[in-house]
Amino acid sequence: MDMDKKITILAVMIGVTLVLTAFNTFQTVELNRSLNGGYEAAEQPAVKRPSDYKIGIDYDKAIKDKKPIVLLFYADWCHFCIDFMPKYEVLYKKFKHKYNFVKINVEDAKYEEVVKKYQINGFPMLFLVNPKQDSHIQLENQYFDDKEKMEKDINDFYKKNK
Repeated sequence: MDMDKKITILAVMIGVTLVLTAFNTFQTVELNRSLNGGYEAAEQPAVKRPSDYKIGIDYDKAIKDKKPIVLLFYADWCHFCIDFMPKYEVLYKKFKHKYNFVKINVEDAKYEEVVKKYQINGFPMLFLVNPKQDSHIQLENQYFDDKEKMEKDINDFYKKNK
């Protein structure tokens, strides 16, 4: 066999190997996408659940402290709660010197009585609490996107209940 034929055969074999490798890689990527809901693992954004936020103190401690409380009821699977948490974090950073911040997972059996006391029927639900007088008001969900309204309500409650 002459040298030109050997080079041609070698080139064809390398080409076939490259095509088969590319096809195998494509199949592996497609299989990973189908197993991961249409995304490659690296493409999936990490969802930060409300319980992942390190904000506030325990309810029992806050009630005994007698400082006004910003009380949030949430569920980790609730997409409205997930969306609200960055706003709650901003409120925490702005008002933590005036208020104790408390988060309560409505699915935690430890808080069953507290959930009943506040008559939680949806989430997120946000309350301003005066533990000295065992009184509270609910901040309306419709204002969760109105930063000025929420901050005004929080400041007004503090003036009346400090």
